Amino acid sequence: MTAPDVPVLAVIGSGPGGASMREVLPRLGERRADVVVVGSAEVGETRMAVPEVDERYAPLLDILPLQRLALALALARGEDPDAPRGLKKVTATM
Repeated sequence: MTAPDVPVLAVIGSGPGGASMREVLPRLGERRADVVVVGSAEVGETRMAVPEVDERYAPLLDILPLQRLALALALARGEDPDAPRGLKKVTATM
């Protein structure tokens, strides 16, 4: 499902769930995908590291660098993250 130079965000923890994702990384490399690994597992060349915690709680930490990435991308594109298109932050009471 990827092609050369396609960006891939791979969330890979150090537990059993991350083990299955680690098997995918070599195949992404064969397809020359641009892979960034997020998580506590020490794999991949480009990595957004988070502290290792019990795998049940890891998603709480894994989402933080992804939220920062989304913010940085929105700002770089000139978007206003506090005023997303299609969303009204005012609630009208009838």
